Amino acid sequence: MVTCTRCGKREAAFYRASSGESLCLNCLFREMENTVLKTIRRYKLIENGDRIGIAVSGGKDSLVLMHILGTFRRQGKIPKNTYLMAFSINEGQPFSCFYRMSRVDIVKKIADENGIEYKTFSFKDIYGYTASDISQGLWSKGDQTHMCTICGVLRRRAMNIIGKLHGLTKIATGHNIDDEAQTVMLNVIGNDVKRFAWFGATPENDVEEEKFIPRIKPLRFLREEEIAIYAHYHGIPLMELECPYVYTNPRYKLKFTLAKMEHDNPNIKYSLVSFGDNLSRLVRSSVEPNLYKCKYCGYPSSREVCRVCELFEKAGLLDYIDKSKALLDPHPAIHSGSNEAVKKEN
Repeated sequence: MVTCTRCGKREAAFYRASSGESLCLNCLFREMENTVLKTIRRYKLIENGDRIGIAVSGGKDSLVLMHILGTFRRQGKIPKNTYLMAFSINEGQPFSCFYRMSRVDIVKKIADENGIEYKTFSFKDIYGYTASDISQGLWSKGDQTHMCTICGVLRRRAMNIIGKLHGLTKIATGHNIDDEAQTVMLNVIGNDVKRFAWFGATPENDVEEEKFIPRIKPLRFLREEEIAIYAHYHGIPLMELECPYVYTNPRYKLKFTLAKMEHDNPNIKYSLVSFGDNLSRLVRSSVEPNLYKCKYCGYPSSREVCRVCELFEKAGLLDYIDKSKALLDPHPAIHSGSNEAVKKEN
């Protein structure tokens, strides 16, 4: 029997190649939670009086994030007056995370156990169109914009809108170190140095929109594999179906490339993220971001036309601006976070 390197008492159940340790589950989970807490405190991700939105896709990362933040608040490791609101977004395409997500009752169960409010929203409510509407408009015109791009761009704007409607000060996402390492590689491969200005864990790194609600990533130093183990032993189900669009997403191949590199260098992901953080500081200190107001929607953007309006314009659906103006008035489905709009769409 191999004994746990940390406690020296229990049987080891997991070998962590990056540190050369054999850990029992108790020590592994304690170390993971300590890593998250250190990240929160080091970067001041959650402060007294914060209203934190937790973006929940239904996958293991966001559900583990929800569980850990709820536990930390209950234990007083983050301010007890921190308001936590979890929310999911229905993109309105057949393989949306909303439809594939782990059972909704699990999300509600975790929310109830931790005193977290849970709400659901949809692209249809926010934009007047679904991701499928936009993809059909684009693809019918020969524009092969990837579905992941459509969902990603619109989801980021939707999170900002939801955050403003509910007075959130920050939005927490479940990005792990695998996600962050992939982002570094994509930016390097694409020779997109300026993108590093928005890389990192700290809220001030997201500066593309002057009215942008800061995003925080408490799990960014945890490995995906360890999060999956944590989820399993804490009764959090893993997503059973993979979105078919992911197989043509550049990140998909990078995932396996990094896995091969990690076999020879167990700390490669940590090295990449450290490189990204260092480069981010250099870029932000030397490059002043140019902010414009989108000529269509008026949102602050680094371009004359923001990416959201660019997608709608190319799809021939720029009238979304008039449809979404309803958000300025009381909107039951948005403000209550009810499932009625989702039921109608289904």
